[in-house]
Amino acid sequence: MSNYSDPAHTDRPNLEQKRKLAKDLLKAVKRLDGGGAARFIWNHPRFRGKTGQDVIREGVTLVEAQHVIARESGFDSWPKLKEYIRLLEVEPDGPVAAFEDAVHATIRGDAKRLKALLHAHPEIATMRSTRRHRCVLPHYIAANGVENEHQVAPTNAPEIARILFDAGAATVVDATAEIYGSGPGSTPLVALVSSTHPHEVGVQAELVHIFCEAGASVNGVEDDGLPIHVALGFRYPQAASALAECGARIDNLPTAAGLGRLDLVEAYLDESSQLVSNACHFPNPKHDRFPRSVAPHPSATLQQALVFACMSGRTAIAKLLLDHGVEVNGGPRRGITALHEACYQGQAEAAHLLLQHGADPTIRDRMWDSTAIGWADGGKQSNLIEWLFELSKVDILDAVELNRFGMVRRLLEANPSLANAPKGKGAALRYAAFKNNLKMAKLLLEFDADPTLRNENGHSALDYAEKSNDQEMIQLLTAAAQRKSGQ
Repeated sequence: MSNYSDPAHTDRPNLEQKRKLAKDLLKAVKRLDGGGAARFIWNHPRFRGKTGQDVIREGVTLVEAQHVIARESGFDSWPKLKEYIRLLEVEPDGPVAAFEDAVHATIRGDAKRLKALLHAHPEIATMRSTRRHRCVLPHYIAANGVENEHQVAPTNAPEIARILFDAGAATVVDATAEIYGSGPGSTPLVALVSSTHPHEVGVQAELVHIFCEAGASVNGVEDDGLPIHVALGFRYPQAASALAECGARIDNLPTAAGLGRLDLVEAYLDESSQLVSNACHFPNPKHDRFPRSVAPHPSATLQQALVFACMSGRTAIAKLLLDHGVEVNGGPRRGITALHEACYQGQAEAAHLLLQHGADPTIRDRMWDSTAIGWADGGKQSNLIEWLFELSKVDILDAVELNRFGMVRRLLEANPSLANAPKGKGAALRYAAFKNNLKMAKLLLEFDADPTLRNENGHSALDYAEKSNDQEMIQLLTAAAQRKSGQ
């Protein structure tokens, strides 16, 4: 029995709170919220393999929303979530409750509380969560693969990690879990180098060093280089560099390019050296392995080297590859080009170099269906967005989505058919209606946008206006549709 307790237990899950979350999720889907719909794709078997549009079109129930909340909370079903909450109430000072409290101390950066919990319950340092993922506490430092509400990285995460490892968690630093297919891709280190939360608070690279010092397998538990490949694939070049500093191998051309190893890139490109670029693959998105090769390397391998060089701001390497004849618009992983990655990371010098070499900023990738401006917007690179609008050709959908009214007018005056972009499908007007942008909708209608056009799940611009109860937009689109039908 523990002599440490939190009388309020304010951090522990509450059934009423979970019920409210389920109701809110149900309302979001009924409002045609794409983000809410996507949560069903990830967490409900009825929608596995379907699209957000399928979820919205088919509709969902409160019971299904509760199932999603349970899955996001780390349980297979709503009844299992309820049983877990009941267990915490029945055994408030038991090991499961202590582990739950340690999780909260970890993500809040509460070093004092964590030390007290580890002193009272030393077993939790190596204990697995009873949630379906079966993670250990180092996974919570990584803030990845665990339940959604606990994917948080405190600014003092390095201190918290050292407390855990000093208390015995170093013995489970390579523990696999029931996440990401289990196996070698589910260890705390791999979870760390693919996690946005420690990256956003600026502690990811330092944590890599701490995990490796605690004994994490720097080249992966199968010695296949998975951690460094994952770090690059998930767009964390600083984490990849930290892995290299800890001894991770750099044994292929794309990795060498992403880490700025100009000497290795030159050697890989030199046909006389016959330096072998080992087989590799970079998750996110899933892609077939780039094969083992020597110069001249396959075009996909060369293109991925260019993508990683530009993503990481390795402009000298990017120029070397471009001068070597690498295709500037190549996107071997779901059409994601070097310009996309440079824009997402805010690598203006690399983006400028690519445009000088003929990169097309309007190419859309096959994963997110976004242009270079869309990628810059996703990376919150406001300065780069403005620069791209000024210097390059523009897709009207980008201008509509980012509310560039003057630019939309100029594009429409040059080509009125763009009012029904893309390719007469009407997404521009639907987006304006979805965002309640009355001024933009009026402009598109001025150039004969068709309010009756529907997307693949059957929704028109008017449907979006009605869902948000925007009366002005409803009146505008209804009148335009009536005029259209009377033509």
